[in-house]
Parts: sequence; structure tokens; C-alpha cells
Amino acid sequence: MIFRKRIVIADNERALVFTDRQLTDVLATGVHYITDVLSRVNVNVFDVTDPEVRNIKIKTLMRNKAALCKQYFEEISTNETEIALIYIDDKFKSLMAPQSEKIFWKTVKIEVIKIDISSDIQATDKLMNLVARSAQSSVLSKGLYIKEIVNKQIGLLFIDGQYVKSLKAGKYGFWNYNKTVAIEIVETRAQGIDVAGQEILTKDKVSLRVNLSASYKVADVQTAISSLSNYKEFLYTELQLALRKAIGTKTLDALLTDKESIDSYVRKIVVRKVTEFGLTLLDVGVKDIILPGEMKTLLNRVVEAEKTAKANIIKRREETAATRSLLNTAKLMDQSATLRRLKELETLEKIADKVDKITVFGGMEGMIQDTIKISA
Repeated sequence: MIFRKRIVIADNERALVFTDRQLTDVLATGVHYITDVLSRVNVNVFDVTDPEVRNIKIKTLMRNKAALCKQYFEEISTNETEIALIYIDDKFKSLMAPQSEKIFWKTVKIEVIKIDISSDIQATDKLMNLVARSAQSSVLSKGLYIKEIVNKQIGLLFIDGQYVKSLKAGKYGFWNYNKTVAIEIVETRAQGIDVAGQEILTKDKVSLRVNLSASYKVADVQTAISSLSNYKEFLYTELQLALRKAIGTKTLDALLTDKESIDSYVRKIVVRKVTEFGLTLLDVGVKDIILPGEMKTLLNRVVEAEKTAKANIIKRREETAATRSLLNTAKLMDQSATLRRLKELETLEKIADKVDKITVFGGMEGMIQDTIKISA
């Protein structure tokens, strides 16, 4: 017949039949014949390889032609406190956020699992792994906050800015739809902090550059996080201020003589302040005290002068001792002719060692008497 149309629908297709622009039928796979007088019938064919319907017009038809559409379409919606896991032919397909809707062709097996996130905000390991393995993981993970806490760390869970609980080592996931979820991770092992390059004036107005190192632990995690916006910056500032006080109350000589006093002074001040904020200061130590160039030169001169003075004192002491010894020898020689004679012979021996040739007149006795004469 001239007004009869032959419509072929493939296995992966479905068709909507409109008469006078009104939905009148849905065609499944097969060959169909439609009577069309005056071209009043229009057929729209859709590929249902992907069963999800993204055509806005069909979503409108679901409301206006509900009785007809329910045979061929399945509508899924969530309220403001729900999420939905959608499985197509027993395989995870997608995650629906709260207050959303999706429409699927009834050409596949569709399973929906809804979760009330108002009472069950934490995701199970199974769900986290499911989302991570999904082909749409980068998109789906936006609604799932995941954080991993390693050994010796503590995680503090905050929801909408309010502290909820502490978390031990492990992997955690929380649905963050309509909520702000954050986990603050705190290291509970001993940590180090350096206060480097501090330009400080001593009591006698000498400019020094001092480097300080300290080690600490977070003893009370909740107190440290809730009481301080940044506990590391707080500790750094307290060490810095205490170091300035320690240097500013001592002269340069006192500092160079007893550097350990700086450590004990800083430790005493800082320990008292940080303990109330959940921190434990383990150790404090000055690494370097760096003097300006001109001060180094001056100190080197002072040290050189001190060493020279000490050397002179030692030299004078030795000269005095030698003179005293010589005086004692002279007194003994004055009291003993034999000793005086031995001294003469000793002197003669020294002279003889340095003389190449000696001419003797008057014999040995004359040589001794005329060469060396010591008056009493």
C-alpha cells in the first residue's frame, strides 16, 4: 500500500514513533509496518549500545507519557541524602550523586543499590576499590574523599569544619556530597626543626648569626591540631624568640665560653610554652655561632695577643729561674775552692772545643792560671 512504511530495527536499536508530534509507540528489534497518511508519522531510531538515555526530550516524555514509557525505560533518582550504585548486567556502571536522576533503556539487566549517606558517610573498602577500578574512576572519585594514613601517623577527621574522631593507620573513604570532609594527618614520631640564620645582637652589641636545631614529638594530636593553626610554625616562632632572649642577655665572651647555657635557657622557656599545646620538646642545641668578618679578625688579634703575653710570662719565668740557679752556683763556688776550680776547668773545656790551635807558654800550670782568672 502507498501509505504503508516498512521500518527495520536492529538488535542494538529502539525507535520512538510520533504521530502528529505525539509519542504513540516504541518499536523493539524487528521489522515493523506503519501506516502513514499525509506524512503525519515520524520515527526516531536510537542506538541502545549504551543503555543510558541522555536525550533531554525522552526525559520529558517520561513525565508526559509515563504509562507507555515505563514499559521501555527505567528511571532512577536519588534524594538529597542518598547515593546510588548502578550495575548493568551485574557490572558496576556508575555512581549517582544525591538529588540526581538517570534513565535507562530496558534492554539490559539493571540493579540499583542506594546508600543513605546521612547516617553512613564512611565508604567500605569494597566500595572504594569498586570506584577505583571503574572506567570512570577520575569522575566518580570526586564524590569520594580518600585518604591513606601510614604507620606512626594519626588522622583527625573533620566534617564541615568540626572534629569528629581520630583515625589510626589505614585507608579511609568518606562520601563528601553536601559535606566538607577533611582528614588532618599528624606525624607522631620524633621530628626535627631548624631555626637557621638568625641575626641577633648580644648584650655588648655584637651582631651574631646563630643556627639552632631542635627535635620534638606531637604528644597530644587533638590538642595540637585544634589549638594551633600550624603547630610547626608555632614551635619555630617560640624557638626563635627564646634564642633571641638567650643571646641578648649575654656578652660575646660569655656566649663563646659557655654555649651550652644557650641550649638550657632555650629549652627551659620553650618546654613550658609548648607542653600546653600537646607538643613535647625532646632536645635543643646550637649548631653554629657565626661572627662577622671584622669581628673574627679582631678576636684573632685578641687571641694572638693573649698567647704572646702568656709566652712572655713563661719566658720571664724561665729567665728568673735560670738567674736564681746561677746565683746559687756562684754562692757555692764562693764557699768552695775545689768547686771553683772545677768550674774553671769546665770553662776551659768549652773554650778548647772552639779553638783550632793554642800556643802554651809556661807549661800547663801557666796556661790554667794565665788563661782563666776568676776573682773571688
